Amino acid sequence: MKAITYIIAIVAIAAAGWFSYDSMNKFKDLQTARKQLDSENETRKKNIKKAGKEADEVEDALKTAKQELAELESSRDNTNNNADLAKKQAATWSSKIAGQKERLQEIQDLIVQIKKNFASEVGDDVELDEIPGLISKLEGDLQQANKDLEELNTNVEVADRRASSSETQITDLNERVSRRASRIKSNALQGRVSAVNHDWGFVTVSIPSNMPVTSASKLIIKRGSAYVGNLKINAIEGTRIIADIDYKTLAPGMVIQSGDAVVLSKPVTN
Repeated sequence: MKAITYIIAIVAIAAAGWFSYDSMNKFKDLQTARKQLDSENETRKKNIKKAGKEADEVEDALKTAKQELAELESSRDNTNNNADLAKKQAATWSSKIAGQKERLQEIQDLIVQIKKNFASEVGDDVELDEIPGLISKLEGDLQQANKDLEELNTNVEVADRRASSSETQITDLNERVSRRASRIKSNALQGRVSAVNHDWGFVTVSIPSNMPVTSASKLIIKRGSAYVGNLKINAIEGTRIIADIDYKTLAPGMVIQSGDAVVLSKPVTN
């Protein structure tokens, strides 16, 4: 009877030791799982913080692009004003040239008339030594008028070149403004999540045909103004994108849903 009691005691002690050992192993496993979960949570926090920073950079880049667009438009307006001024100056010089030509014609007509009178009316009452002085003065006036005409022509050429240069600058600025406006407009475009497969961890996104997306683009999912997470592009098929869900970047408590907005992480620049 004592032997049976000893055997039962030994079995009870062995069973208690085994259960204690098993509980210790389970406790260690729980500790390891908790540490791993803590590490994953820290990684998620860092990714969320990084994604938030990237979203802020997108907003800043858009603001900068809009400011540059306003500056370009202001520069274009100034150039337009300069071009108008140059055209007015060219018109003024053209008017002066026309007046100078009339004056030259009057002087030339007067010289012809004086010479004709001298040729037909020379007599004892006319001092011949006065004629060369008078003609010399008229010819001097003619030379001065020709010089003034050359200067006016030079000024007109300069004004025409200024007007042509201004028009070239205006054309260039208009093209730059048009390109910048197109980039800003394309950066503001967004797609929509059309389907979600959480079992396989991917989504289907519908995008506008003019949204500048490439295989290297980074996409952000938003719901209203709230950040949801990031996507990694797998394939682009026309206006449809197949992308993997970056679960590490998902905001706490957020689950991607159909209808969520999809935007570029970084705007298209030059």
